[in-house]
Order: sequence, then C-alpha cells, then structure tokens
Amino acid sequence: MPRCANKGCQKEFDEADNAEGSCSYHPGGPVFHEGLKSWSCCNEVNKPVLEFDQFMALPTCTKGKHSQSPSAPSKPAPTKTETTHEPTISADGVETYGFSKLSTDSGPSEAPQQAVSSTSSVPAPAPKVEEEEEDDPSVQVREGTGCKRTGCGYKYVNEESRSGVCRYHPQGAIFHEGSKGYLCCKRRVLEFSEFLKIEGCKEGKHLFVGSKKDETKEEKVDCRLDHYQTPLQVHVSAFAKGADKEKSTVKFESQSLHLDLYLPSNKRVNKTLQLYGPIYPETCTYRILGTKVDIVLQKPSAISWPLLELPPPGTELPPGYALTFGVSGRTGTVGGKEIVLSPEELARRG
Repeated sequence: MPRCANKGCQKEFDEADNAEGSCSYHPGGPVFHEGLKSWSCCNEVNKPVLEFDQFMALPTCTKGKHSQSPSAPSKPAPTKTETTHEPTISADGVETYGFSKLSTDSGPSEAPQQAVSSTSSVPAPAPKVEEEEEDDPSVQVREGTGCKRTGCGYKYVNEESRSGVCRYHPQGAIFHEGSKGYLCCKRRVLEFSEFLKIEGCKEGKHLFVGSKKDETKEEKVDCRLDHYQTPLQVHVSAFAKGADKEKSTVKFESQSLHLDLYLPSNKRVNKTLQLYGPIYPETCTYRILGTKVDIVLQKPSAISWPLLELPPPGTELPPGYALTFGVSGRTGTVGGKEIVLSPEELARRG
C-alpha cells in the first residue's frame, strides 16, 4: 500500500478507502528559529519547543485525505542574519547543503576588528563514553509502542521485535542556515522531508521501554540544557524543576562542568559536561531557582564556541557553524557580533 506523504502522518493507506478526515497532518512547514521548533500552520496552538523529540510529538492540526504528493509549504522570507550557500545535487536528485570554507584572509574591512590572542592552550580531556540504555527483557511492552531511539521509528509487534536490528542516530539533530542533519553523520539536506529519511548511522537493539525502575531507589534522570554566549561568557540554563538548594551542587573545572542536582520524587541529575573551550573556574557562578539552574561560565578570551560541549572524536561540524554571540536575557543564539575564532581553530578549518 502507498504511504501518505503528508507531514505528521506518514501512514500507509488504501486508496479505495480514503475518506475525508482519515488523515491527520500539518499543512504548513517546520519552523526552526533561535533553537525553537514549531509548525508554521499551528504555532499559536502548539507552542514552539526546544527538543527535537518534543517537536516530532506535537499534535497535528488538520484533517483531510491521505495523499502521496503533499502541497509544498510557503517558505518564509530570509532574515538579515541569514547567509546563502549553493546546494549541490546528489546522484539521487536530492539537494544537499554545500558548505563553503571559512575565510581566513586578513584583508581590510569596513569596521575595525579587535584582535584576539589565544590563551595558553589547555589539553582537552577525553570525552566520557556513556553506555546506552537497553530494554529490561522482564518489562512488558505494549503492542504498537515505538522505538525511542532517534531515527528508528520501528513499532513493537511481538517478542521477536526485540531481536530486530535498530538503525538509529546516537546524537542529536543539527539545523544550521537551512541545512538539516545529525551530529553523528555527515549528510546534510535542505528539505525537512528528506531529513526525516536520513537513515540511522548506527546499529543496535531497539529501545521500547528502557530499564526497569525500582521506586525505592534513587532514579538518575537527565535535564534539558539551553545556552547562549557573549564574547566573554557562556550562559547555561539547566531545566531541573524543584532542585534542592541545600543538597544540589554545581562544580567548575578548567574545561568541565559538573551538575549534581537533587530533584523531587527521589530523582537526581548527575552529569559532567566536557566543555568546548576552557573556562576560569574561580569566576564562574550559578543560581538555583524554582524551575532551573542558571549558570555563567567565564571564558578566558573573546572566542566563539561552536558548541557548548566538546563533540566526540571524529565528529565533523560544517565550516562556519558556531554558537554566535547572543543578546543577554534572551533564549537562543542570535546576536549582532561577528564570530571570532582562535588562531588554532582557524588553522584547523583552513
């Protein structure tokens, strides 16, 4: 049977039984702006979210008939801060984002640029390899439960489903100047529909329910992080609602951040971030608030960090990709200053 191409549906359907209202979908297109993700057709009803998994779970807003050729959503006009790169056409006819080399020429410019000297290099610690969660075979799985791993989409049918091969993306999605892809693999595309078709780059076991939880024991959980940077600081928000101010701690080292947050219902966030660049631990600060922990990391010099965390070995970022200098007090990564990279970073990208 054909598969519906409407965004948010993607179900197989019978053309002979395709009644009005049988398809629930998004007639608009995805909108990614300042780290927020939403649909253009219902962003007033379904508020923008930060996590890609939350975006994929946003409820559809329109009902109609299944279709194999959805109407193309209108494209928003580019903002002043956007730059255009020429796409290339792959062998299968898909436009793939083409990244240009970051220029390292030191020619004259209209406005004077402040020279930035790099500080003494601090050897980066080896990234911590975390074990991926696996299903507890004693936990029952309901039929139709989808695999939780990014990019898989397989649904549980019976016990044999557990032994199937899961192809997924172990790292998160990356959206930059119109291109879409995953940090764990190199392919970049322009169209969102093609992004959804990017096949997983790692094989493993499906994850339907995760490990069995013991209510009497402390539960280790993760928390969402948001961030922006100014020339000399990186502002991080760890969304951990109700963190105990007496027991929770945040510790800083030369290039790492340690979070130990005690949450209600016997939950705890205990994670270490290997930061992209060095910091001054003695001048970094944090505040534990009602819904989050605000953290200010002090950089030794005005150098832009492309990412908050140091990526795993072998990860290639698009040239020019960076967390640009932000505006204090705002969520996101949009600012008016040019990206300033260290001489070592410029040499690596040249």
